[in-house]
Amino acid sequence: MKNIILLTDFSDTARNAALYAIKLFEHADTHFTLLNAFDIEFSGTPYIVQVKEELAAESTDKLNADLFFLQKRMPNAKIKISSSFGSLVDAVRTELEVSNAELVVMGCKGESVVEYFLLGSNTYEVIKHVKSPLLVVPGHVSYRRPERITFATDMKSIEHEEMIKPLKAIASICGSEMLFVNVLGAEYVNRLQVEQQLASYLKGINISFHFVEGENIRKAILDFMDEHESNFATLVRHDLKFLDRMFKPSFTKQMVMKPQHPMLILRDKLA
Repeated sequence: MKNIILLTDFSDTARNAALYAIKLFEHADTHFTLLNAFDIEFSGTPYIVQVKEELAAESTDKLNADLFFLQKRMPNAKIKISSSFGSLVDAVRTELEVSNAELVVMGCKGESVVEYFLLGSNTYEVIKHVKSPLLVVPGHVSYRRPERITFATDMKSIEHEEMIKPLKAIASICGSEMLFVNVLGAEYVNRLQVEQQLASYLKGINISFHFVEGENIRKAILDFMDEHESNFATLVRHDLKFLDRMFKPSFTKQMVMKPQHPMLILRDKLA
């Protein structure tokens, strides 16, 4: 992973996510771009140029403050700052082209983290419209090496090896064991074919395959992670039905919310 974008709105949550990512790739030759997007809510103001200049100056000042915060804790990290006028999605797309980044990192807050970032406008827009792998880090999570990574999968064929490149990089850097877990459904899947394919993509990485049952996919996978002491989750965005089934808010308010984990959202070529 040569280039990574760290999104910031100057919140503690964003700083925590940036710090998590820098520690995660501490032993890799990685360059980070700390990116802030700012916009003018009421573009019809007659003082738009002046307001834009003031917002740009404020963005740069705060970026430098966040840069100081991060480099004080991780002095060897290679970080540059970037301030962009416009929407968050446009800012990320532009920076991806400029820096040729392979991963976008952002934080999210709230107890129901997964539902928050899927329903929260900014993060959801990035998930929906940006063609890049995304690492989402809950605000309450401190860095801990991901010894076991849980890959929540429908066990359909991975269309190309490039799709799991970020996951392979993390597992290789951290020496992580990879647990592929599928919540059993009615649809037939050639599991042996998928297992052989994934094993060929992930040579040198300790992998295993697991199958669990449960009507509530999200709960079944979180329970699996708790049972196997896994603190890092991965899924592929191409299967929107699986994503909807896994993260759609529950009907019942009686469900006990589980502790949430950093999540890597991978892209297939159609995303």
